[in-house]
This record gives sequence, structure tokens and C-alpha cells, in this order.
Amino acid sequence: MRISIAKYLMLILFYFSILILLPTDLLYSQNTTKTFLYDEHESVPRTHNIDITNIFIDVSFEPLQGMVKGSVSHTFIPIQPNVDSVFFDAPSIIIKSANINGSPIKFKQSVTGVSIHPSVSFTIDQSYLLKFEYEATPRLGLYFIGWNDSLNQSRKQIWTQGQAYDNRYWVPLFDKQNDKATTEVKVRFDAQYKVLSNGEKLLEKDNKDGTKTWHYKLSKPHSPYLIMLGIGKYEIKSLKSKGGVPIDLWYYPEYPERVSPTYIYSAEMMDWFEKELMVKYPWGRYAQIPVQDYTFGAMENTSATLFGDFYLVDERSYLDRPYLYVNAHELTHQWFGDLVTERTETHHWLHENFATYYGNLFTGSVKGMDYYDWSRKTAIDQSLEASKKDLLPIAHSKAGTVRHYPKGAVVLDMLRYVAGDESFRRTMKYFLEKHAYQNVDSEDLLIAFHEKTGLSLDWFWEQWIYRGGEPRYDVSFKELNDNKGKRISEFTITQTHETNELVKLFTMPIVVEVHYKNGTKASQRVTISEYRQIISIPNPSNQDIDFVLFDPNMKIIKSVKFEKTFEILAAQAQRAPNMLDRYEALVALRAYSVNEKLDVLLATFNKETFHATKAEIISQLIDSDNSDAIALIRKALSDADADVRRAVVVNTKKVNQSLLFEYERLLADKSYGVIEITLDKLCSYFPEKSEDYLRATYNITGTRGNNIRLKWLEIKVQKDINTYGKQVSVYAGRSYEFITRVGAMNLMKKLNYLDETGVKNIFDCALNANNKLSSDGVALIKHFSGQLVLKKMIDSYYQSKTWQPWQKTILSKAGL
Repeated sequence: MRISIAKYLMLILFYFSILILLPTDLLYSQNTTKTFLYDEHESVPRTHNIDITNIFIDVSFEPLQGMVKGSVSHTFIPIQPNVDSVFFDAPSIIIKSANINGSPIKFKQSVTGVSIHPSVSFTIDQSYLLKFEYEATPRLGLYFIGWNDSLNQSRKQIWTQGQAYDNRYWVPLFDKQNDKATTEVKVRFDAQYKVLSNGEKLLEKDNKDGTKTWHYKLSKPHSPYLIMLGIGKYEIKSLKSKGGVPIDLWYYPEYPERVSPTYIYSAEMMDWFEKELMVKYPWGRYAQIPVQDYTFGAMENTSATLFGDFYLVDERSYLDRPYLYVNAHELTHQWFGDLVTERTETHHWLHENFATYYGNLFTGSVKGMDYYDWSRKTAIDQSLEASKKDLLPIAHSKAGTVRHYPKGAVVLDMLRYVAGDESFRRTMKYFLEKHAYQNVDSEDLLIAFHEKTGLSLDWFWEQWIYRGGEPRYDVSFKELNDNKGKRISEFTITQTHETNELVKLFTMPIVVEVHYKNGTKASQRVTISEYRQIISIPNPSNQDIDFVLFDPNMKIIKSVKFEKTFEILAAQAQRAPNMLDRYEALVALRAYSVNEKLDVLLATFNKETFHATKAEIISQLIDSDNSDAIALIRKALSDADADVRRAVVVNTKKVNQSLLFEYERLLADKSYGVIEITLDKLCSYFPEKSEDYLRATYNITGTRGNNIRLKWLEIKVQKDINTYGKQVSVYAGRSYEFITRVGAMNLMKKLNYLDETGVKNIFDCALNANNKLSSDGVALIKHFSGQLVLKKMIDSYYQSKTWQPWQKTILSKAGL
């Protein structure tokens, strides 16, 4: 049908006039808006105009100068037409030359990097080989440890830390995670040392000048922040998992006895992950290497995890801080983080949440599921505390440690609870295989669930991934009779948290349970989504109720107000099947006097096997003069679990004289942590016996950070500050690893003690590349500068030296 232009315009005006007259609520009644917090920092991946397919690094070192020099060759393919310049991150790196396919190419350096400029634009989809010759003296990314120790006591090492974007400081790179490449690393160094890098070792060759050449190659693509080097004096224990994965465990030659407690379950762990994920380890060989002065716990470099040597523990240190969980956490990253990598930091939870979740799950498989459940309980508490500061979601670059690690791990546990065990595992396998050696974002995992299982979990993503906050439930319970005289258990559940455009009412399936005195139970799993819901559970046999539970075993991240009678709490504390429910009841019993709850606590303690429930009971009875309570504390002081013994000492405010012998025995405890706390408290409570206690512990240095030796000095220095204060100052020096140095500086501040050695050492700390050491050193200089006499010592030392510009910049933060 034809229509004239005039009539067409009249029809448009007619329909438009109708729209104007329509009420706006009708116009927009079908539109729904959803509000999420936009991540303005890292939501968009960095633009790049080439695809780097291989990176070949060939370097040597001058460790006394802190210098790296050599070359890097990038094989790349332009992915945009008419590429006439390419930028590489290279702050403070000196580029000596650049060539493309063997011919010189024009380049320009800036503060942040180097750009190349071909005379003719690069051709799209054609392969090129770019080579930079360079040298650098980096203060980030590559670390030279111990080479300038005047006492020659420190280890001498070179190692890297690429995350987040620090490899750019020692090698020119496109240093973002959204371009993956295969890598090769070739190193020439002193033959007395060993070298580790990513992948398979292709070559280890002696050179005539007393050096060796090592050549490593990783044949599958990974992100550049995962490139690593570890150089030092080591021995290696090699083993294989049952699945055939070769594993190299690096350790210090003088500590062979530390291999077993440090790397316990390493082979079994590999098999467990391959079975749980249903995806084979993707990198061929796996290695782990300890290093000195590492600020963090560990780093999941592809095929080669690097970790702080404070985790290289003997059997006694294992009791205080074992490597076990960290080991499992970093191994998880070989799949979640290395194989499948975040596209931007908005999706960092796809790395750390998974590593925390599976790390805890494996550790629970060997230490008992109470351990795993306790990790969830701890995470829930941390999550609720974090939400008091802000309501950022876990899918946000600024979400913070709590949300990127523990909260997200519990979110994954809830996701498994919601989706079901089989659907969860099948989806993880599908997700890993579909996106192997690729970058992903949060939606990719959501889509994987739908594609593999048919589950539409957008609602879960919206409230737990893309929004922050947690639900708060007020729960009440009562018994009713129906019209036939049968009992009914009724739960009223109200969501009472504040709601706004970013935090809504939550939708979650939650279990409620009624446990009867005859040992049976009734339960319902109900989706709670409304402001207030009532759940009725029939009791057709009219059984007497023993206790009731809302969300047994704390499956949901939440806060709960649920008031219960003493009788119900007592029953729950003694007979609830799950440790967390028993613990919850014990915490609620804090409100009652010792006389009211003593029998319950005694009976519960004798049945409990997990340290947290025992510790809670200890905290409630530690001050009691009741003979049965004292007997319980005596029993706890010799408990086989070091965490239980530690709980007694931590909670002790005064020592019952009848238990003094048991406390004194702890000065020879297997746990260094228990010894440290016990020494401190005994010397405080019994100063007349402090010399005896100090003699008993004189030869014990302790574990992480020489903890017992520094505690010993803290006590002893009160009697002779000049003699023992000097020893404290020495511990702040280069001969010791950073944890000991930080501990020594803290003690210097506490004692308000400073001598010439101390001044030199805290300046050295302030200028150290280790961020923790540097920040504490700067803070201590600033602290002492506030006192006239000590300020003169600091000013005198500062004026006696010639400082480089970067050193002046750091020291200016201390007011110099």
C-alpha cells in the first residue's frame, strides 16, 4: 500500500500526540532497572595493537650493582591495520638498541616505557621479531638479596615478583594480563648457584669463565606477570605424583630435615586437584622454591611457585605456621589464574576466591572437615566486618583482601550448595577446558553454568558477585498445635538488613531443622526471598524438641539474631552434629554464669576434638576457681593440639598457683609460638622468677622472625638496656631476613632505644625494596626524629652520606 508523505507525517503526529497524553507509569511500567557499582579502575582491558606470541629473555646479572642486562625478543603479529608504533612497558630501563627482523628500528624512550616506530607500517597478521638490548637497576620486579651484607651472613639470592605489573621493571614487556604468550628464559650466572624459571629446563651448561647457562621454556601461553626467576644456593628433591606429574621441591642445603614438614602432601595434592577438577595439570613440570625477604606468602608463577622461606619449616615450626594451605592455594592457581586468567582486575575473584576455596577444601581433606568449616566461619566473620566499612562487591578491583580471598571462597561454597555438587564440578571442568590459556571475566563462568547444566544463576551473580553486603536474619521459633492436636514447629524469618539501590533483599535456599530428644530430626530447605516468611514443620509424632537450627553448619554468609533458651543451647552445644553449630551454642553460653553452665562445658570439652570449640570453653573457664574447671585447664595445658595449649596461655590473665608447674613446662613446648607467649606471661606474672625462665629459653631462637630470641631480648633488656639493646639493633641489620628486621625495629620503638648501629640499620631498612621493611623503617626514623637527642643522631647520619635522588625521595617521607 502506498501513502503520501503528507499523510505519513500526519500519522506520525497523531501517534506522537497519543504518547504525550499517556501517563508515564504506563509508558515505563514494563521497564526494570538494576543498579550495580561501576568499577572505574579496571573494568576495561588495556588496548593493544599487536598479539605477542613468544617472549625470549636472555640476561645476566651484576648483583653487587643490582643490575640486569641482556636482551628480550618479542615475536608478534599486528592485529590492527596500519600499525605505525608499538609501546612496551619499560620504566627506568635503558634501551641500548632495538631491531626488527634483524634490522635496526627507530625507538623512543619515555618515563614509562619504550615505543618503536617502523619506517613502514606493520602489516596485519604478519609475524615480526623485535629484539631489545637493554640494562636496568630495578627496585621493583627483580630483587637482589644479601649481596651487600657487610657481615656476609645473609643468603645471596635473586628472585622476581611480577604481580601485579612489576616484571616491566626488569624486562621490556606489554605488561598486562590480557595478552598471553609462550616464554623462554636464558640466564648466565655464577656456577655455584642454581636457577629456576618457568617450564622445562632445556639446558644447563658450564662455561669456561666459572659461570653456567640455564635455558627454560614454557610451551603454552601465559600472562607476562607470571614470568619468574629464582636464583640461589639450593638442593632439589624430585618426585612424581601418581598421575605422573614431575615435582621439584627446592630447599636450602643445610635444612634437609625441613623438606618433609614443608612439602607434606605435595604429590597427593596434585592427584587430589586433578581428580577434583577433572582437568589434568596443564604445565608439564611443577616446581616450588623458597626465597628470603619475600613480602607476601607465595606467588603462583606458571609451573614454578615462589614462596617466603619463613614457610620452609621444621617439625616444630609446622605446628605454628605450616605451608600446607599456602601450598594448596598456590597449586590451585595453576588452573585458576594461570591456565584461565582474569581479563581485568575487576574479575580478580576468579583467581583468589578459587585458590582460597580449593586451598581450604584440600587442607580440610587431610586435617578434617572441621578445619574447612572453621575457615568458612572465619571468612563469614571477616566479611561482615568488611561490610561495616563499605559495600563493594567481590567483582571489583578495589574489593579488598577479605572479599578477594575469604568471602569469595565462601561464595563459591554457597554456589556449590545452590547448584549441587555434580553440577558445580562439571561446570568447573567445562569452564577450565573451554577457556584454557585464555582470558575470562565473571560472565564467562555464569555462561558456563548455563551451557553445561542449564542452570540460570543470574540472580546469584547479581547478589553475591556484582553487589556487596550480606543478609541479616532475625529468627524466632515457637511450638503450636494444629486443629487435630498435633504439634507444629514454626519459624518466623525476617530480613532486617538495610536495603538500598546496591543491597536488596537476598534470595537463598536455607535449611531449618528441629532435633528431637529421641535422636530424630525434621528439616526443610526453603527459599527465603521475602522480607518476612513463616516456615512450619509438622511434628506428627508429638516428639519433645531437643534443639532447633537455622541454616545448620552455617552454609550462608549472614548475621543472625536467634534467641534460644539455656536448655536448647545446652542441648545444641552437646549434641548438634556439626562443629559450627556446637560452637555457636557455646558462644551464646557466654551470657550465663560459670555455675549455670559448668556441667555443660565440662561434658562438651571431653567430647570435642577441634581446637576452636575447646578454646571457647577454655576462655569461659580460665578464671574460675572451681576445682573441676581447674582440672579442665590442667588437661588443656597438655592437650596434644598446640592450638589448644596456645589457647590456654592466650586467655590466661593470672596463673593459678596449682597450675604453675604445667605452665612452666610449656617453656619447652614443641610449639615455638606457645613458648613465646608463655615466656612473656610467666615473666610478667612472676618477675622474681624471670631469670630462671630466661635461662631455660636462652638457646631457643624460635621460628618465623627469630620470635623467641626477640621476645627474650625484650624481657632481658629491661635489666641491662645498653648490653642487650645493642643486640636488638643488630637484628635490624642486613644479615637477617625482613621479618626479624621488622620485629627488631618494633622492639627498638617499644624500648625507645637507638644507637649508632641502629641508626645505620633503620636507614637501610627504609631504603630497602621490600615494601614492609621500607615503610616500617621510614616510620621509625620519623618516630625517633620527634625526640631531640635521638634526632641529632639521625640528622648526623643523614648529613654524613651522599644520597641518590630516589633515596632522598623515600627519606623525605620521614621528614628528612
